[in-house]
Amino acid sequence: MKNKKYEKDIYERVYKFALAVVKFSRKLPRSVEADVLRRQLIRAATSIAANMQEADGSRTRLEFRHAVTVSKKEAKETKLWLRMIADLYPQLVEEANLLIIENEEIIKILATIVIRTEK
Repeated sequence: MKNKKYEKDIYERVYKFALAVVKFSRKLPRSVEADVLRRQLIRAATSIAANMQEADGSRTRLEFRHAVTVSKKEAKETKLWLRMIADLYPQLVEEANLLIIENEEIIKILATIVIRTEK
């Protein structure tokens, strides 16, 4: 039973993370390069949540594992964009680092889910 609750919690966690990233992205300055970073960051972070919703609707274990794996890949990409933003915009480094910490936790959880569904 605990495992089911754990799985349900990740859906809410990635949703809240996506919301936090969208709100954070609003703090980026208006420039050509920042606009590119903003779009890439939002696309990757929201894709984590979208793929987890797809996983939740999976009909087979294989479909579920595939969707969670895609979600994990998107989380890794999100980390890249957050790191880049932290390095380019010193005024955002503190908030970016907090998002990176949450993102790393999400990656670990998703990796665990993938491993457990392989068995």
